[in-house]
Amino acid sequence: MQSDVIRMLRYNTGTDKKAFVAFKEAFDAVIFNATIVAYSGSAIADLVSVHKNQYIIDPQTHIMQHDIMAIMSKDKKTGLYHIKKSVRKYLEQLPGSVMDIIEKENRPLFTAEINSIIDELVESVFEFETQYVNSFIKQKEYDKYLRYVNVGPEPKVVIAPYFMLKKDMSENQIQEYFELNRKCLEKFSLYQEKQALCYPVAAQLVIDREILKNEKLCGMLKEHYDYDGYEYIFLWISDFSSFECSLEEKKKYYDLLETLNQMGKKTLMTYGGYDSILLTQAQMPVRLYGVAQSVGYGEARSITPVGGGLPVNKYYFYPLHRRMRFDEALGILMENGYFSPEKTNAEHADDYYAEICNCEQCKKIIKKDINNFKVYNESVPYTVNARYGEIKRNRPTTEAALVAAFHFLFCKNNEWEQVKKMERRELIQQLLSDYQRYGSKETQKQIEEWCDIFGK
Repeated sequence: MQSDVIRMLRYNTGTDKKAFVAFKEAFDAVIFNATIVAYSGSAIADLVSVHKNQYIIDPQTHIMQHDIMAIMSKDKKTGLYHIKKSVRKYLEQLPGSVMDIIEKENRPLFTAEINSIIDELVESVFEFETQYVNSFIKQKEYDKYLRYVNVGPEPKVVIAPYFMLKKDMSENQIQEYFELNRKCLEKFSLYQEKQALCYPVAAQLVIDREILKNEKLCGMLKEHYDYDGYEYIFLWISDFSSFECSLEEKKKYYDLLETLNQMGKKTLMTYGGYDSILLTQAQMPVRLYGVAQSVGYGEARSITPVGGGLPVNKYYFYPLHRRMRFDEALGILMENGYFSPEKTNAEHADDYYAEICNCEQCKKIIKKDINNFKVYNESVPYTVNARYGEIKRNRPTTEAALVAAFHFLFCKNNEWEQVKKMERRELIQQLLSDYQRYGSKETQKQIEEWCDIFGK
């Protein structure tokens, strides 16, 4: 892998652990949300000590500016709403006025209120990112061993506090938040200097998709972020895939990356798919320098949480580089003759390995019989209590969810390897050809647009 690229694996819950441990060597760093670290500090300490020494904590300071219902959960017994336990534990690590305002006044913080505690906020976020995990390690037996062999876990990158740009903000509000983010970034770097530490520093730009179309975005970005005090910029565009977005959004995204590249900042995609991995290829006209993948959910992610919906079996269809419902993937295979009587099941399995995916997980499941592909769809019945009575549904078995996760991560690893080995022209040609063969008319058009803009 190019040495300037960071492959990140995002850890979400304890159920990710098996997949995480199995693929730790395929990634350069693990990235955690601050709320997960606050809630599961001891388990996180185990994970980074034993399995991955380099970690990154996303400080999630944008939670201070959301409608508080986004951080609440409902008590099943009383029906009352309260701040989620993981969020509460994290907010308790921040300046006291943050929790006071959110809890007692039931509202997010204003920019003036954040400005009034900015030094305290910067200090608490820096200490949380660099010391919180270590405080749990020190309570454990292996701390002495780790110090003895000098391999204790430490941050790969530290991220300054940041606040998002929302679609309903006025130009003045956007300007205010840009200024606030710049101030946080400068003070964060200065605080690190005072501690005589030198972790690489990152900003984080978090925006609603609609902000991409703001004509002033790149100008404001240069005005506030074009200076030497930091190395990386994490980019999170809400619910965004550059493959699937509109043509206008693709062009604006290109302009955004071009601006960041011209500023000499290494842009890391906070939630990204194969489109983002492709953009780490050194010959691309605009570049990314890292991408975070996760085990448990899709690669585009909304900033404010949305309901997860009913769980369904998902399968990552490698030629299209898309996670899709199992029945959609099965439909594509059937259309392409993978279950036709003209060949034996063993021959179809060989074709599948040659054309679709030959990862270890697929070989373990399908073996010499294409019909074993159905293992990806194993499910168990469960009941949902709906308004008009009970509804019967099926959900993936624990095993089916795990094999789908392993398959997904094998595919991701393969994508990284391909992007490292192949020329840009070959990668683009392969993508176009796979979409011609397996994609719908709509997705073919999306990919052709992407290749016209990013593959030129």
